[in-house]
Amino acid sequence: MMLPQARNLLGTGDEAVIDLALPADHEAFLGHFPGQPILAGVVQIDWAMRFAAQYFQLDQTVAQDFQVKFRRVIGPNENLSLALRLDRLRSNVGFEYRIAGEIASSGKIRLEPCR
Repeated sequence: MMLPQARNLLGTGDEAVIDLALPADHEAFLGHFPGQPILAGVVQIDWAMRFAAQYFQLDQTVAQDFQVKFRRVIGPNENLSLALRLDRLRSNVGFEYRIAGEIASSGKIRLEPCR
């Protein structure tokens, strides 16, 4: 699945905030759900991992385990940002999706080296 367009990136070291363009016709909304499209949790986790891999240059790393908490639905045309935090000591990436500053979902992804 195609990543959403990153409109702005603010980052320092092991933290980054990315503003995402999420138009109603993005493929992430196809079929999930007709008449009331939402951004699926599995897509949110996938995007967090893929953006983290790009920004933090995580070579040969896979997501081994994850936890996520949903606070509100993310729909099309939202003012969405993704905050990422890399914890190298614990080998995980923390993420928060925010809509107008309010946390919509958050979680952690445990990283494991590829074998």
